[in-house]
Amino acid sequence: MTMQHQTQNPFRYGAKVTGGAFYDRREIKNSMENAIDGGNNVVLYGPRRYGKSSLVAEMMTELQARGTVCVYLNIMNFASLADFVIAYTKAVYDQLAPAAAALKHISGFFRRIRPVVRMSEDGRPEMSFSFDSGKIGVAELREAFELPEKLRPRRSRLVIVLDEFQEVAEFGLGARFEQVMRSVIENHSEIGYVFLGSKTHMLKRMFAAPSRPFYRSAQTFSLALPPEDEGLKFLVDKFASVGMSIGAPVAKKIVELSGNVPYYLQALGSWTFRVASELRKNKISAADVDNAFEMMYDAERDLFESMFRALPESQRLVARALALEPAGVMTDEYRTRHFLPNASTVGTAIRRLVADSRIDMVDGLYRHLDPVFAHHLRRTSPM
Repeated sequence: MTMQHQTQNPFRYGAKVTGGAFYDRREIKNSMENAIDGGNNVVLYGPRRYGKSSLVAEMMTELQARGTVCVYLNIMNFASLADFVIAYTKAVYDQLAPAAAALKHISGFFRRIRPVVRMSEDGRPEMSFSFDSGKIGVAELREAFELPEKLRPRRSRLVIVLDEFQEVAEFGLGARFEQVMRSVIENHSEIGYVFLGSKTHMLKRMFAAPSRPFYRSAQTFSLALPPEDEGLKFLVDKFASVGMSIGAPVAKKIVELSGNVPYYLQALGSWTFRVASELRKNKISAADVDNAFEMMYDAERDLFESMFRALPESQRLVARALALEPAGVMTDEYRTRHFLPNASTVGTAIRRLVADSRIDMVDGLYRHLDPVFAHHLRRTSPM
């Protein structure tokens, strides 16, 4: 049977996915919303491409529909403390005080950042910020964190989302950043804070270690892989929505090749749809999935090669060995079989790969958290 007309691809990936394209994480999303509504801050951690940003984007959409003002910042976008302070200040201002009249309220908040109002091309006032000196430090950081409470309208609720929050460690202040932020936001009873991170072990330490400023300051959620049956249902429903059918064994093949990782499930579904559409087919076959996987992998190959080459040699060797043969204890026999360095060097490489959320212990074995990257390492291995 052939398709009679061109249909829009039902799968979305590569950006935040919301609405009907959202891969169902409603249970954890609802739990996070309940925690925020109860006056708690929230921590959400999980590996890259598991759908954290999409989940929070979906949650923000629902919160905003109920009248909650939301501010979102991705810490990965900032190269320095100054970048963060400027962006944080502007994002808060844009959401809470978009009128030029608010300038007089914030101009006295800062000593080294100067707020400036300019007119946009369509005649609207826009706020920007510039330096009065060449340095921004703890005092300016504190003033930035105080800004949401000063600008928040009375009887209003505000949620601030900080994605990849563990990256604040790169701003050069160490634990001082956490100390300053905690000392300010603990007095914000009507502002909820959501902290996201893909380096799960680092983020866990920030909020679970008794010596850290954020210890027990937020309700913690872990984003694991969704149940396999949810992935199967998602695929069947999405293909059915565009008049295509996919049998359970073929849908299971997509789940297995994608590792049920939400990003790859959507990506492989998308490539499979393209393959079937080009062949004008209504029924998805295993061969379609195989062809789609090769196309998806080819699209990612250069990125994977760059990721691999960016690792130190010891981590490259360990990463490749674990792609070929997941392992728990790295025995002498295992190290010899995979041409690995001495036990101490291997141990250091494992700790670094775990800290960067590239591998983790799963069912007693160290495994790659990115199944397609692991596929790349297996395919390019000379062994």
